[in-house]
Amino acid sequence: MTDVAISTPGAPARRRPSFDRVPVYAWLLALVILPNLLLLATSFTRSSGGVVVYELNFGNYASVFGSATVQLLALKTIVVAAISAALATLIAYPLAFYVSRNLARSKTTAALLIVIPLWISLLMRIFAWRVILGEKGLLNTALMQIGLISKPSSLFLYTSFSVVLTLTSVAIPYVFVAAYTAIERVPFSLVEAARDNGASALRTFTTVIWPLTRQGTAIGVALAFLMAVGDYVTPSMVGGLNGTMLGMVIASQFGMAGNWSLGAAQAIYILILVALCLGVLFAVMRSRGVLTEVDAGVAPVPAPWSSLTPGAKAKRVAGRILFLLPYVYLYAPLAVVTLFSFNDSTVQSLPLKGFTLKWYLDLPSNGPLLGALWKSIQLAFISTALGAVIGTAFAFVFAGWPGRISTIIENFIALPLAVPGVVLGITMVMAASVVGIPAGMGRLVLGHVVFVMPVVMFIVVSRLRRIDPSFALASRDLGADAWRTFRNIQLPMIQSAIIGGAVLGFTLSIDEVVVSLFLTGNEPTLPVYVWNQTRFGFTPSVNAIFTCIGVFSLILVVIAQALINPAPSKQNSN
Repeated sequence: MTDVAISTPGAPARRRPSFDRVPVYAWLLALVILPNLLLLATSFTRSSGGVVVYELNFGNYASVFGSATVQLLALKTIVVAAISAALATLIAYPLAFYVSRNLARSKTTAALLIVIPLWISLLMRIFAWRVILGEKGLLNTALMQIGLISKPSSLFLYTSFSVVLTLTSVAIPYVFVAAYTAIERVPFSLVEAARDNGASALRTFTTVIWPLTRQGTAIGVALAFLMAVGDYVTPSMVGGLNGTMLGMVIASQFGMAGNWSLGAAQAIYILILVALCLGVLFAVMRSRGVLTEVDAGVAPVPAPWSSLTPGAKAKRVAGRILFLLPYVYLYAPLAVVTLFSFNDSTVQSLPLKGFTLKWYLDLPSNGPLLGALWKSIQLAFISTALGAVIGTAFAFVFAGWPGRISTIIENFIALPLAVPGVVLGITMVMAASVVGIPAGMGRLVLGHVVFVMPVVMFIVVSRLRRIDPSFALASRDLGADAWRTFRNIQLPMIQSAIIGGAVLGFTLSIDEVVVSLFLTGNEPTLPVYVWNQTRFGFTPSVNAIFTCIGVFSLILVVIAQALINPAPSKQNSN
């Protein structure tokens, strides 16, 4: 897959054309560049009777910039997303620091428990907060029982507060992963050197650790911000009218209003605002520090409990309590949904009426639900299969493609993972409309494979870059062709990464709702079906559905993690 220089004595070396890069360029052009150009072009058209009229028009931008409502919603969207990302950082960064620097044997488990909610149904997590914050929810029930309020309060749900609270819980894993990765790369020896030179713990953090980790942490903050800006599901479910954000307005332009031109202009506007915010973020968080993994030093061993002073014991206990609180914040909502799935009542409040399995037993007789489930499984399998094959092929291309151009293209291919979900859904539905793909499975596969493929690609290319290329070269020197070298040498080395990436891609696809809402037809996927159930009427079977999805996602994530990061002994044996 790498370029081979063919040279003859006395003649300059000439590079063989890299035809294996053509599919990469084609993918980039067809599924990344053209859909976004189409979005931009549509923003300069006008809509009439729900149909786009292709004539140059600046009225959409005049409407966007001249509308006080749009400006207010845009500002509100940016502020809510920024506050959510900031709160998530205030929780996730200290947690990542504690896990990285204070835990030894349980470090991997503690980190994995923070990441797992990222892969459990987004709808389940949002719905859980609605159960907790509602007038008959747990919070009101608890406050009434302890006498702080005499009647249920309506201040907890359908407010900007409920939106921020929910978005923060969703954003924590994003920031944690980025911060934890950055902190793990800071050598212990560097910290020890600062301490040996008389720096206090605070000064060591502000002058050594934070400057070396803030740039990496900024990636997590950016992901959390992007997720919040493009999420219109959360504001709809827990924000109501008071929590309206620009993403909900953009989605309505492509739905009920049928004004694609104005919706495209609003999407471009929010993209510009997001780009400006992220530019400021990365400029502020930029660091000149150089991270090195050489001479990492030895992690300090905590002093035995018996040797601690009373003050040190109190400090350690306080640290462990603070360490556990984010886990409660992340998992309590999931536990609430699971608990109510066994409640013999249609009311979501305490105390529980009794134990029952009827909500689970009703699921097999629910025809629409089973139809939606079957469609989601089909979609996830097709998208994952395509994403795994294409992602693996592209990983080989990038693994043997040196230079900055490959890095730039690699990042552009990953763009669907980074753009706000509402914008990705819009670009995909517009691209599908232009090429004549009808609403339904075709559009869904197109929309899902653009974010499943990069997940597989990044995991496989990471594994390929850690493999000694001499194995493949030796195989070729012994006469094996490219296919035989791949099948017998390279595939056994990367198959766990492929399967692990595919499992994560499957989890993403089967739970995806923001993009699917734009692309699905009259036969919804399971997340879209559940979304409609939660919007237009509640039945306790929704709790049972969410619990099943959560358990299924949890099993898949554990399998994927085991395949992507195998135990050291198993890895060495390979």
